Amino acid sequence: WTQLQERATRRAAAGLLDGSDDTADGAACDGRKGPPVGMRSPPGVAIGLCGFAAVVMLATVFGTYGLYQELPSRWTDTQNVSFIALSRLGWALALSALAYVCFTRQAPLTNALLSWWPMQIWGKLAFGAYVSHPLLMTALYFSETRPLAYSDAWYARAFTTNLVWASVVALVLWLLIEKPSANLLALALARIGVKG
Repeated sequence: WTQLQERATRRAAAGLLDGSDDTADGAACDGRKGPPVGMRSPPGVAIGLCGFAAVVMLATVFGTYGLYQELPSRWTDTQNVSFIALSRLGWALALSALAYVCFTRQAPLTNALLSWWPMQIWGKLAFGAYVSHPLLMTALYFSETRPLAYSDAWYARAFTTNLVWASVVALVLWLLIEKPSANLLALALARIGVKG
């Protein structure tokens, strides 16, 4: 049930994009410039959606900054649980807003950045890094023999170390599991006559 908000948001966004595919002149996502017919919106809406996405995503990532500044925390259990519960919905809404403006070709710079080849590579590895990072962090931090002392330098070093190790593990997982599985699936689908 913890993923209900994200799933509902994704389905609503997909319904919005699918339902507005009114392609009287054939301009639906076929490589032509401009949004598909039925998806045109004033420029202010696209700018507003990009701004909304940026603010909500930054608040989701850095919103708990005050939670970890002192122990015991000034945040109550209710505040902590509310932030965690609502941040999932906020992230899903912000990501849907960003996807909308990219799919309707109203944010060409954002679309160009997200379509850039290094971002495509990282996009393929991101889920593997997400899945493996808790195990890596556990191994790294439980191997320490002294208490951790928080500082900005320690945080930067820890973040970089975790990111590099998670990316390496994600690359290995992609090479040994994900890509061969995708190839086998494509072969199986081709054998039964379904094009993938």
